[in-house]
Amino acid sequence: MHDLIYILILGGLAVLAAWLAYRGAVQRSGMVGVLHLLSGLLKRNYSRRTDELVPGTAGDLATVANELAAELENSAARAQQDNDHLLSLLAVLDHTNEMAIATDNMDIVRLANPAAARVFGRGVESLIGQRIDAIIHHPDLYALYRQAFSSTGPVSAQITIQVPGRAIACQATAATIYTGAHYRGTLLLLRDVTEVARTLQIKTDFVNNASHELRTPLASIRAAVETLKDSPADPDTSRRCIDIINNHALRLQLLVQDLLDLSRTEDSRAVVRSERLDLQVLCDMVTGMYAAAANEKHVQLRTEIHEDAATLIGDERLLTLALKNLLDNALKFTAAGNVTIRSSLTAEPRRPGAEQRTDASGTTVPPAGVSPRQALVIEVSDTGVGIPLEDRERVFERFYTVNRSRGGADRGTGLGLAIVKHAVNALGGTLALSSTLGEGTTVRCIFPIATPALEPAAVLQSAH
Repeated sequence: MHDLIYILILGGLAVLAAWLAYRGAVQRSGMVGVLHLLSGLLKRNYSRRTDELVPGTAGDLATVANELAAELENSAARAQQDNDHLLSLLAVLDHTNEMAIATDNMDIVRLANPAAARVFGRGVESLIGQRIDAIIHHPDLYALYRQAFSSTGPVSAQITIQVPGRAIACQATAATIYTGAHYRGTLLLLRDVTEVARTLQIKTDFVNNASHELRTPLASIRAAVETLKDSPADPDTSRRCIDIINNHALRLQLLVQDLLDLSRTEDSRAVVRSERLDLQVLCDMVTGMYAAAANEKHVQLRTEIHEDAATLIGDERLLTLALKNLLDNALKFTAAGNVTIRSSLTAEPRRPGAEQRTDASGTTVPPAGVSPRQALVIEVSDTGVGIPLEDRERVFERFYTVNRSRGGADRGTGLGLAIVKHAVNALGGTLALSSTLGEGTTVRCIFPIATPALEPAAVLQSAH
């Protein structure tokens, strides 16, 4: 009996020892799994998991470790998404024309795009880490930046900023950045509206000038009509008033026609034809229109069309419009002598920044392997009173007229040379003007040609 009890006790102890050994092995295995999981987390492998069915402390550790891994995996996914958004934002800022600068809560620049770097004349990397007051030297812009901090929303203002070589008008906006209730910094955006401001100013000037040009003849016509009402039986008064009405009605007609011509030449949607133009025929037609006016002033009209520059590929309507206005302008300010339309071939004026070199004699030559380009020049020259130096840069502006003492002729609408400028630009050409007071003025219309003319019979084509 005692032997049986002894055997049962030994068997129980053996089973207990086996169970304890098994439990220890399972827990050790669970701990190893937890250690492997934690090791993976250190290596940023957040997708790994371990067995949670381990009994005891090892199982509890496995559950906590798995929850930690899941949280880190979600955080990493959110961080990657935020990083992708940030990279997209930076890419947009890098390629936008709007200038952007972001500062932190200590007014230190943390973000700047290339457009902002160009405005402040520094590289992007040299802006990062600088205090904002060390970068912005424009009082109005800095005041706007400071105003954003005390404002409940974004603040904006139009500010003119001086940059190297020019001034730009900017629509500036400053806004503070908050995370919850914590101030994180300020974002400053600047949009270049120089061209918009210039266009608005041109429109305003145009309306003002057009209103003035219309008001003067209308007032004269109205005064003449009132005079006719008051003195209907006086033949001399009636004749004088009728002449006034006729002259100013003609001026209104010319003004309206010039406005229509200017509108057509400025319209970018207008179709510019490409046809072969015989310059001799076209010039003869234009001079024929002004033959009577020239004879009345004893001014000789001449055409000198060079045989190598007798053909142009372009729009007949635009070229005729340009020549008519040039001829009309020349006759107005030429009391005696002649007005000449001539054509010739010449080397195309070098564009700014184009490479060039000189030979041993000092002559300008094109780069090696590049043929010199030619241009066809149509010029209208007169022997009139010339243009004062201070007016030469502005004569192609709309409604700009030189002082009447220049020729004593009837004042034009001030639109003729503006029409010429837009017509020549539409034909792919450029304008040049030279003038000497008391001797005359020459306006040159320069049209680049597609290929150099090697023979007199070669067809000259204008580049469009």
